[in-house]
Amino acid sequence: MATAVMWWLSYTSAVGRNYVLSEGAIKFPLSEYLETSNIEELILEYGHPKLSRKRIDLFYQEKQKDLTTENFAFEFKYVKNGSTRTLDEKQRIFNDLMRLHYFNQEKQKGYFLICGGQNDFVSDFQRIKPTPQKVNGKLTFDTTINGSEPDKIVAEGFYTRWFSFDNKDKDREIDLTTQEVEYKGIYDLFFSEYAEPYKTKVNADMPRPDKIKTRLEFLSGDIEQPTKLFQPSKIGIWQVITV
Repeated sequence: MATAVMWWLSYTSAVGRNYVLSEGAIKFPLSEYLETSNIEELILEYGHPKLSRKRIDLFYQEKQKDLTTENFAFEFKYVKNGSTRTLDEKQRIFNDLMRLHYFNQEKQKGYFLICGGQNDFVSDFQRIKPTPQKVNGKLTFDTTINGSEPDKIVAEGFYTRWFSFDNKDKDREIDLTTQEVEYKGIYDLFFSEYAEPYKTKVNADMPRPDKIKTRLEFLSGDIEQPTKLFQPSKIGIWQVITV
């Protein structure tokens, strides 16, 4: 699945059609690949079973060996023009993870897929660095991101709290009780905005977990690109796991 998406994106970039590459475009190679697999049903923009007026990017059912079906949900993101550095996009990515968390139950699994040009993926998502601020005429780093020293922030990157990029240590546990300013603000805003859609759909108050977990399923390697004709694509897929 990941390879099909990655090479479709790379091909589209190589033939000069970067203008069509976006979050919405990911559904084309993904759905085309799934249609060749043993799936029972595939729905784009699937209504979330526990959140009123909220949708999941892609849903499909797959027949298992015991003839039962298992449900899968995917949320997509596309890294482009540094959007993943903005607070709005960080919020949207976290919202995707939580929507998948509330989708999870027996025989249902949720996955987060993010892709983009290789250089953009690495610099704006995988190893994102803090934005320097000018204070008294000098550039300095805002250490409120995680309360660490600037060099530690650079080494960790904002998204390493949510996603592992290491195949030898695939799991990342997300502490939703943290008091670190930026993360806490993102978490609190999700529960504030999604409490009503949950209650409307389920007729109960939304439970707030202390933690959730993501597990790295696939991360493509970097491709050497000796020319500047186009930027190869990079992709990562994580499963969202209820702790």
